[in-house]
Amino acid sequence: MDSTFWDILKRFGTKMEVEKGYYLKLHTSPSPSACVYLLDEGICSLNSMTRKGDENIYLYFHAKRLIGFNHLLTPPDSKRLLQSGTNVSIVTKTSCVLYQINYEIFFHLLQTNSEFNMFFIQTLADNYSEALNHFHYMHEESLVTALCQLLLSVCRRPAGSKPSIPKFYTYEELARYLGCHPVTVSRIMAKLKQQGYLKKAGRELTIEDEDRLIQLMESEIEFKY
Repeated sequence: MDSTFWDILKRFGTKMEVEKGYYLKLHTSPSPSACVYLLDEGICSLNSMTRKGDENIYLYFHAKRLIGFNHLLTPPDSKRLLQSGTNVSIVTKTSCVLYQINYEIFFHLLQTNSEFNMFFIQTLADNYSEALNHFHYMHEESLVTALCQLLLSVCRRPAGSKPSIPKFYTYEELARYLGCHPVTVSRIMAKLKQQGYLKKAGRELTIEDEDRLIQLMESEIEFKY
């Protein structure tokens, strides 16, 4: 995304800094206090709680993402179904810097600003694609394949360095997203490091051979761990 556009966009909002574990207020109807959020720094996730009290994670939101608009744009009939079926929330997974944009300003930008429209459409496409990938890998592929896909999708790619996994993605966090036990993730990660796919360098975990990791993800060979 063009950094100049993002800086201009932030001027429409009010800055807020929150710690890890903060639940954003999601507005269900237009009102003077209703708003959407620009995530400027940090990581958030879209969650729901099961009737048993377990946490489901559907999406991770990284910096430079528009979040919290879905319920404001959902038709009333669909909104009732959503509210009765799931307890959906957006929670900060790290310390975050966000900008609150009032709903009226958000809606005005949608109606009048073509660049903002393209940004909004891209946001919808990214959310849809990431949620669909998550569903596919959770239900159609092995746990090893799903973990490899997740590592490849969240890694950072600094210039001149190997891709690295943000420290936020602990074994416990990866396990919550994949719906398995942290011990299982630990065993798979240990085997990936043992076989040279990943490497621990100080506090960083790097992908040593991205092509091999993709090959493993796409192969039908059983990966024993």
